[in-house]
Amino acid sequence: MKRIFLVGLLTAAAACAQGLSVGVYAGAPFTDVEQNTTVSGISYVAKSPKFLVGGGLQLNLPVHLRLELDVLARGATYRASNQTVDTNATEWRFPLILQYRFATKGVIQPFIGAGASFEHFYQIKNAVTSGTGSFASNSPGGMVIDGGLDFKLKLIRISTELRYTRQFNDAVVSLSQLNQADVLVGLHF
Repeated sequence: MKRIFLVGLLTAAAACAQGLSVGVYAGAPFTDVEQNTTVSGISYVAKSPKFLVGGGLQLNLPVHLRLELDVLARGATYRASNQTVDTNATEWRFPLILQYRFATKGVIQPFIGAGASFEHFYQIKNAVTSGTGSFASNSPGGMVIDGGLDFKLKLIRISTELRYTRQFNDAVVSLSQLNQADVLVGLHF
């Protein structure tokens, strides 16, 4: 028992010695949350906003590794031809990414990463109650890969990255875009 406690204490001390940064993100998706489609004569048209915002925590680990946990939000809106109002929600995405930072001596540092992503829809308004367009799962899991550049300045770090997310199942029945790509810019303190 003493050994387990000692190993835990040393691991916690090593983790605390690493750099922790807090950041904010803004970005633009390449695709809507939903896709345009027609099912049984009813047309579904995606009308989601073309931006996303959020925040994140990054923990620098040994051997040029970094663990990143983000919280990203964007609007999810679509219109069904048999409805008079739009269906709206806020999509919250929670990616957990292990990144590798390439060793460089300059201001610019490239990185790549891979991890898991979960999404949750919140504040759903005018929801379809069953079938196509209904909210089937509020926490579909997926995988994420990313790559980008860090620009290290004196007090802040600016990151630019391209991120691809593949959800494993539909959150919105028959409308979800399972493949999503985003371009993000972050400020880290």
